[in-house]
Amino acid sequence: MPALAGGRADAAQAMDRTLNGPRLLLRAPRPGDAEPAFDRWAQDPAVHRHLGWRPHHSLAQTHQQLDWDSARWLKRSAFTWMLLPAGEPAPVGMVQLLPQSQGGAPPHHLRLGYLLARPWQGKGLMREAVQRVLSHALAQPEVWRVDALVDVDNAASLRLLLALGLVQEGRLGRHSLHPNVSGQPRDVWLLAALRGAWPAASVQAVKSNSSGEDCR
Repeated sequence: MPALAGGRADAAQAMDRTLNGPRLLLRAPRPGDAEPAFDRWAQDPAVHRHLGWRPHHSLAQTHQQLDWDSARWLKRSAFTWMLLPAGEPAPVGMVQLLPQSQGGAPPHHLRLGYLLARPWQGKGLMREAVQRVLSHALAQPEVWRVDALVDVDNAASLRLLLALGLVQEGRLGRHSLHPNVSGQPRDVWLLAALRGAWPAASVQAVKSNSSGEDCR
């Protein structure tokens, strides 16, 4: 994922490194996260199927990725939270917001990404995590839009975002490389939550139905 150049990451300066939910904790990466991340999802082809990179082949790759994520927090060029269920000492997934550059202006537009280790899928954790991150992001004064790109074959992730109240804006042809599916660019669905339009309050009351919850 591309990082922003210096001077363009002023949006979301107040983004919190730690977010709490009823059943989970979201926090910035720590040095000790690499080993559980590698064991639980970074080397798992099923988790990576609809992502833009291949599974890691070594713990060193996971260390490098998390070091990069930590550095981008400092630069405010990306915001990556590790997902820990209540009572769990090590992360089981990640949620990320990536500012989208707009000709040098502070970005008002963030892109959402997430993944979850297989043993914790289908429990509603990612639904809660994404809802918490969206609520926090759209509360930032500069942020007006958070969107996500979902592979057309990733039905579980599409269901998750629609259940959270994101609007399915359209299909982008041959847009994204998902090398674990195909060597050719893939069609993706574009979904968005807009400030003032995303039904955050009503989402709280939506009955959880997250079976088949997947990574993006």
